[in-house]
Amino acid sequence: MLEGLVTVPVTLSFRYSAADPYAVRMVVETGVTRPVHWVFARDLLAEGLSRPAGLADVQVWPVPRRARRLGAGRGAVRIRVSSPGGTTTLSVKAACLRAFLGRTLEVVAAGAESTAPHLDDALVSWLGRERRDDGVA
Repeated sequence: MLEGLVTVPVTLSFRYSAADPYAVRMVVETGVTRPVHWVFARDLLAEGLSRPAGLADVQVWPVPRRARRLGAGRGAVRIRVSSPGGTTTLSVKAACLRAFLGRTLEVVAAGAESTAPHLDDALVSWLGRERRDDGVA
């Protein structure tokens, strides 16, 4: 078990589905341990590009490229995830995160989430089941 401050290279992947329009899925892979999956609000990522966001298990905040340049979200974005097993802080290039969020907005525009597919479709997605033609999972 690692304790204290440790820097480990990881691979982050983000996924988005119109079936669950409010959520973003993030997978953290180290290549050594099993991948860790997180699900949190798309709005949290968007807000974290420009100012600190989140109060609980997931927190997101911008880090300027240079200390004297206060242009928020131009350099990196930090994502801190916490669970009973520990806490880790991840760093993502702001441009990459901004591009991902832009693609999600092409799928479901901000404010249009409630007109996106219904909860049944999200549940089918979460459970990894196929939806039957009669609308029943």
